[in-house]
Amino acid sequence: MKILLKIFILLVIICSPSTALALFVPSINEMPNLNMKPTLTLTVDPQTPLPNSIISVIANLSAITNVNNSNFSWFINGVAQKEKSGVNKNIFTFQVGSLGTVYKIGINILTPGGDNISDSISFTVSDFDLTWDANSQAPAPYKGKLLPTQNSVVGVSALPFVYQPGTKALISSANLAYNWYIDDKFSTGKSGLGKSNLIITMNNYAGGSKSIRLEIKTSDGGASLSKGIDVPIAKPQVFVYIVDSKTGFPYGSALKNLIVSPISLNFIAQNYFFNATPDNLRWRWLIDGKEVASEGRAPWLASLNLVDTGSLFTQIQTIVKNSSNELEVSQSIINLEVK
Repeated sequence: MKILLKIFILLVIICSPSTALALFVPSINEMPNLNMKPTLTLTVDPQTPLPNSIISVIANLSAITNVNNSNFSWFINGVAQKEKSGVNKNIFTFQVGSLGTVYKIGINILTPGGDNISDSISFTVSDFDLTWDANSQAPAPYKGKLLPTQNSVVGVSALPFVYQPGTKALISSANLAYNWYIDDKFSTGKSGLGKSNLIITMNNYAGGSKSIRLEIKTSDGGASLSKGIDVPIAKPQVFVYIVDSKTGFPYGSALKNLIVSPISLNFIAQNYFFNATPDNLRWRWLIDGKEVASEGRAPWLASLNLVDTGSLFTQIQTIVKNSSNELEVSQSIINLEVK
């Protein structure tokens, strides 16, 4: 009897007209808005391209129930890009040209519902140079990059060539915002409007590096560029050479092993990348572990003269140290055989 009663109640509920409407008619809030117009937004990645870089323009449709099967027609400065246009091709990727080139990327979209939507976005290829200099020292003939050692001071400078998007108008360096990142950490105190220079102390150990990244933006956010460099940290070094008797300057390659006939020998040592004033650099020459007198040419040269040595096999050691910084020390060892 209880089972028959439950079946009867269920049949009454199902057959009720109001219940049927509640089951099959969606509420007002669930009804699709058939008059809603689709909207289009364009984004660029990266926002401001560097010269000869690859860039992607993305067309984003919203307020449309069916994005699939929309037809996308792309244009560069008004020229149709047929090969990159078509159904569902909402991402347009291409390689930009040289610095200062202006691009206007246009898009026309035909949706399955018959809506025709178009938009465009403009930008200019921009760039900035990011350079660094260390306060370390090297002999005058050295033409390479001065490398920082631990506790060296390094200056990093940015020289921007940033254009107002879609124009050939360069933006003044003073009107750009510079966001500096040191080892991936944002440096609040060193960042800001017009702060195109960065001064840092290299506290990392020799063999490591300091990561520097800079973001440059316009005040309205219309242009944004990012670039990074790694500054290597070197060890101070000293090299020993034979002196050219005619010029008095180092001759040939740095010495490690030397075999000669009995002869007077004049060695000269040069050091690189020390952060020392002339009166803070200390030299020591040792022969088989015993210190010998030498001639100093502060701060970057020191010499050792061996006159008529006769036959011998010995080890010559050169040590140079920054007396104000115990971490700045280097040595060179030569195995000398006179026979």
